[in-house]
Amino acid sequence: MDFEKVYHTLTKTIMPQSFPLGVKIIKTDDPLPEGAVRPAKFGLKIAMCQWPTLARRWGWITGVMAEDVNCVPCLAGFGFKKLKDQADLAQFLMDMGYAESPEPAKTLADSIKPLDPGQVKGLAAFPLDKAPADPDLVWIYGTPAQMIRLVIGYAMSFGRPIRSETGFGLSCLAGVKPFFSDEPAFIIPGRGERMLAGTDDSEMYLSLPASHLEGLIDGLEKSHKKGLRFPIQGYVMYQPAVIPPMKALLEKLADV
Repeated sequence: MDFEKVYHTLTKTIMPQSFPLGVKIIKTDDPLPEGAVRPAKFGLKIAMCQWPTLARRWGWITGVMAEDVNCVPCLAGFGFKKLKDQADLAQFLMDMGYAESPEPAKTLADSIKPLDPGQVKGLAAFPLDKAPADPDLVWIYGTPAQMIRLVIGYAMSFGRPIRSETGFGLSCLAGVKPFFSDEPAFIIPGRGERMLAGTDDSEMYLSLPASHLEGLIDGLEKSHKKGLRFPIQGYVMYQPAVIPPMKALLEKLADV
């Protein structure tokens, strides 16, 4: 696929404020793409969500492996460390203030569904127009209004909506789940990503299986030709009311 063309179409139709990303799932024995920068280069261990920020805001080709991660929920969620008991995750959610008692904490913990150990070895993220390898996923960050534009483009080709998922303590995990489900999802980043990765209060993102990308781009182009635009055109062709202070001033104005 021509990822440079994809990049230009996304730039034209939704005007993202950061680079649309290609994400490569690194599985057993897979190498990182050539040129990928790891946290170890800087002597760092990080939260998984930090490094894609470098890719989407700095334009770097980045890579994170299990041994680069010090975010404990990431370690458990991605199967980099074995979660001995799901009850431990429920207790963590209570300790973090996400639940007040064991029963709702268990419900929340069960909804997270960590990956099996060995299922993922690491992640690489890179701007789409610099893609050093075919991505497995595409992540597009933006505002809710920009996401609506993506919904329309997707529906134009696939005839169905896109579900949403909260990044409840693990938006990085929520972001890779579409690779396994082969269904796109809008991810609402959680507190951790906003604190640690600098994700803005106004941002969310689409996680799209790369196999769906051609359809999304085709739908965006077709809907653009039909007149759908971002920024959304606010309707301003109306006559505002003249409020009393303005009316009082108007009465004191003389015709020229």
